[in-house]
Amino acid sequence: MSLNKYTKVELLEMLSSKGIDAKPSMKKDALIELLGNTVEPAREEAMIEASASEENTKSNTKPSASQPVFLVVGVFIVIAILAWIIL
Repeated sequence: MSLNKYTKVELLEMLSSKGIDAKPSMKKDALIELLGNTVEPAREEAMIEASASEENTKSNTKPSASQPVFLVVGVFIVIAILAWIIL
């Protein structure tokens, strides 16, 4: 499995998880060279799946049902107050 398909950030995370210090200013090719073939494919896949599931959990959060209710009630209160002032 080629490491070229990973982003620079992902490569830096892989290196830090292996305890290898790498500077963010390093080029992607240098990071790949540092990693070499020491990363097991199963571990790579597990890291990708973990980051994907983490992103899915963040994007699947739904707002609570009370937010729209408070908005509607607030709008009616404002309209009632304005109508009372005008009339």
